[in-house]
Amino acid sequence: MKRRIWQALVVAGLLLVLSRTAVQRDLQASAFQEKIEQCLKAGELPIVVLSQESGEYESIGKSALWAAEYAAAQVNKNGGVNGCNVRIVSENTGSDNSKALSLYQGASRTAFAVLGPVDAPETVYIAQNAEKNGTVHLAAYSYEESRQLMAPYGISYMSDSEDGELEEVRMWGQQNPDIKNIVLYTMSQDESKKNTTKMFEDTLSDLGLNILKIVDVKPGADEMDDSYYAIQGLNENADGYVFLIRGRECANILVKLRQHGIEEGRRISVSFSAYGSEFFEIAGNMLDGVSIWNKFDPFYSGTEWQQLLKDYETDKLNAGSAEQMPSPVADYYDAVQAICKCYEKFGITSENYEKFIGNADVAQWFYNSEFLEGIQSDFRWQKGQKITDYQFFVFEGETPVNRKVRP
Repeated sequence: MKRRIWQALVVAGLLLVLSRTAVQRDLQASAFQEKIEQCLKAGELPIVVLSQESGEYESIGKSALWAAEYAAAQVNKNGGVNGCNVRIVSENTGSDNSKALSLYQGASRTAFAVLGPVDAPETVYIAQNAEKNGTVHLAAYSYEESRQLMAPYGISYMSDSEDGELEEVRMWGQQNPDIKNIVLYTMSQDESKKNTTKMFEDTLSDLGLNILKIVDVKPGADEMDDSYYAIQGLNENADGYVFLIRGRECANILVKLRQHGIEEGRRISVSFSAYGSEFFEIAGNMLDGVSIWNKFDPFYSGTEWQQLLKDYETDKLNAGSAEQMPSPVADYYDAVQAICKCYEKFGITSENYEKFIGNADVAQWFYNSEFLEGIQSDFRWQKGQKITDYQFFVFEGETPVNRKVRP
């Protein structure tokens, strides 16, 4: 009898916790919805952003939000759109999947487009769990499977990661023909990395590369973990090492590899997802000879880009030079400009904004877009995939030097 009472109390407690959580999430959604509506009432056009200003993706999330705000400021400096200023209306997901979903649900009630999250795990969680709606969602839909979950509304703010990862390893292998057997470092908790790993297992043999071992790195690994991961790789006596993991974890393991026998940096290939100030700071001169790719060229000489670099560095958003900024900066800038271009194209103002929520023509404008002017190069969306250039680098000392642009 006592056991049954205890079980009933436990169940009741769990139901109470779940109920409170649901109420909290609904309050978050409603508050964000109201925030967007207040922007429209003020006569401004909202650029709705799900930001990551804390938590696991803070380092790239803050830079991405900065880029969105910077792009909006440039639009307003040039007179706004259709007689309206634009305003970034953002809310911090805290890098939490459930909160991201709640905020997206709130935004989708009153916005026809939402930018973010910057990361794949939150994006996929939203795509898998969101109520079906007509909201254009520019987020980390950087591989085809994720886009299909939200087609035609799931739009990748950045170019496909899988294509870039494969091209990087292909070029790295061609330039280092003695590398045949490799160790692959991945993060299976990240859906995009998991998918890329599967693709590598299926395709790298066609490039003459044999995967000896796959090392699964957990996010937020500590120093003892890093040593363990490095030892796993070293024990394979591989010719090369490929990293599909983020900056801090990648840098820590890379340093340990270099300290314990991997004398040539050319034997290491690194994903774009590691690129950023944290990676540079930790790895330092251990990066010499290492190969890495990115979705933008930090050394691009265009006037607008150079001004962005100066302003980014002035704001001291991240430690290190502006050239070490994370990948989403250029893409978020382009995404905000594209949303403003859409406003202009359809004659959208704060007064008629609501009429375009769920508009099929607007969704198709993004899903299969015309060529748009980006801060570094023209781009377009084709079935939600962003089509633009990839950039490939080899480190000379601590400086990445562009070795090839794939057209």
